[in-house]
Amino acid sequence: MAEPKDPMLFEMAWTADPPLLVNPELGVEKLTSRTAAKSFRSDVTLLDSTDHRLLRSGVVLAHRVVDSLGEWYLDAPTWSPWLPVDCAVGLDGAGELPLDFGCLIKPFLRGAPLSPSGALSCERSEVSLIGPGGESLADIRDDRITVTRSGVTVSRAREITLTPRTGLSTRLRGWVAGRMMALGATQVAAFPSALSRLGPPPGALPDFPRSVPANVAATLEGFVGNRLASCLHAVIEADLKARSRGMQLDSAADHQAAHTGEFIVMPDTPSATDLSELGMDPVAMSSMGIHDERHGRIDGLITALQELEAVIDGLSELLEPRWVRDLTIRLDQVTSLDRERITIHRMPESYYQLLDMLVLAVRAPRLTGDGSVPARPVLTEMVTHAVATVVSQADGLDAGSDHGWARARRSADAAAALAVTLQVDKRAGRIARRLAKVASALAATGSVHEGPSPEQVAMLTPMQAYAAGRRAERRLAEIGLARSRFVAEWPKQREKLLKAVK
Repeated sequence: MAEPKDPMLFEMAWTADPPLLVNPELGVEKLTSRTAAKSFRSDVTLLDSTDHRLLRSGVVLAHRVVDSLGEWYLDAPTWSPWLPVDCAVGLDGAGELPLDFGCLIKPFLRGAPLSPSGALSCERSEVSLIGPGGESLADIRDDRITVTRSGVTVSRAREITLTPRTGLSTRLRGWVAGRMMALGATQVAAFPSALSRLGPPPGALPDFPRSVPANVAATLEGFVGNRLASCLHAVIEADLKARSRGMQLDSAADHQAAHTGEFIVMPDTPSATDLSELGMDPVAMSSMGIHDERHGRIDGLITALQELEAVIDGLSELLEPRWVRDLTIRLDQVTSLDRERITIHRMPESYYQLLDMLVLAVRAPRLTGDGSVPARPVLTEMVTHAVATVVSQADGLDAGSDHGWARARRSADAAAALAVTLQVDKRAGRIARRLAKVASALAATGSVHEGPSPEQVAMLTPMQAYAAGRRAERRLAEIGLARSRFVAEWPKQREKLLKAVK
């Protein structure tokens, strides 16, 4: 049977004596100190907003000094591949935060200033267990960790890690555990992460909670909050995709964080080569990154915002009108941006205000009614009423008259947006598809009054006026054909729509 090689972890009193794990009877002849590179002091200053927006979003930004070598550190495994995992960048001549780092964290900060939110220092020493032949049996790492906030020490911890180099016998492992417990240590399965030591207070709500599949069995507040969370995630992912495209922010080493999702602020094996391994000169390196006026197209972000707009339209009956109006104003300002001129680095302040509104709404949706009621009855009534309105208005349409067409288009668009928002089962999916077809057919039946105004015509040359008149005639013919087609096909569409609702 193979001897176990799993590490042994112990939490120990700060003032306890170092463990002297020597037992010739079990094959441990002596302890020897490891190289100076394995014993060091690391000081980590965590940067965040005063309300911990980065940490609540799963982003660790820190300034790290290991044996007088400074570097900026960014770790965001939950946002990979758009944000780096366990990435360290050497200080430039000014010592300022690299622009690429500042760009990537901007949608999480949303205008809040950065400031030191905590500090963690670690004094590490390492020794090795040596066997009879001089071979190394295991390495013992002794970490003394101090956490401070506003200059006040808030906690101290001491962590002992025994990492076997060869399989240790069960008897030897038992003896080690006994010796450590005799010194007052407690064996644990894992140590708290740096995030848990430095992170936000317990119970702090995340800014970007993961959405789950839509569930009409939930409360109305839970359903709306989950739909908004899904849209918010789509928006932030499109944002980060634009920001990170082309950035080379790979990790300096393959740490466990890439596989476990743990935030690792202290390096496992710091040395003077840590910064040089990044392939850059920390002094001469520019902090400009890849920023320029062409980087970061916002096409994908605009698409995600338009999908959010459709969901807001669908849920507008449930949400406070003033909140919907304020959000819609900001949405219109952003979705109307010139995609050829505006990049992700030049987004207006209204965009970050929009993100702030969504973050707050996901936690507590601004509902007009009781959010604790079951969602299914409310949503069923909304869809039924929307379909009835579309049917009533489409029944009265006449291909030869302009009356009612604009109202029918608005009703169909609103009903389709609602149905898409509430797709939670096969029946809701069928209704959504039927309403989408009706809305699409009505979209081609635009107003017959479209065309240049008399004032605009007066500014045209005769040739231009003639061409505009021909375009208007073709448009009228197309609208007339679309309306005749809709009226002819409506009875069949009506039957299928009502069948889907039953």
